[in-house]
Amino acid sequence: MKKTLIISLAIFILTTLFSMACGTTTSNIDRIQERVDKNKCRMNREDLIYHIQDLEYLHDTTYIEIPQALVDDSLLSCPATGELYLLEADGDDRMIICPTGHGDSSL
Repeated sequence: MKKTLIISLAIFILTTLFSMACGTTTSNIDRIQERVDKNKCRMNREDLIYHIQDLEYLHDTTYIEIPQALVDDSLLSCPATGELYLLEADGDDRMIICPTGHGDSSL
């Protein structure tokens, strides 16, 4: 009984140390997921900008709002949260903004 308790305690300690050494704690996984979400959002915003610029070239215009009817629905929102992007115009500067806080991209 004593030997089994010592072995199980040693295995528990070794597994805990191994998981800490490998960096598999929940906070690390959450940070990795957050980085993945930010990258997915950034790439989606860049695709949206590309499509808007293409539409502006074809229609010889400048949009001050996202032309939702002319753009694929998958490009209109953050892929991680589903919230719609915002287009903020300040003079000649325009930015696509993720309301979730994943960042912004200049248009």
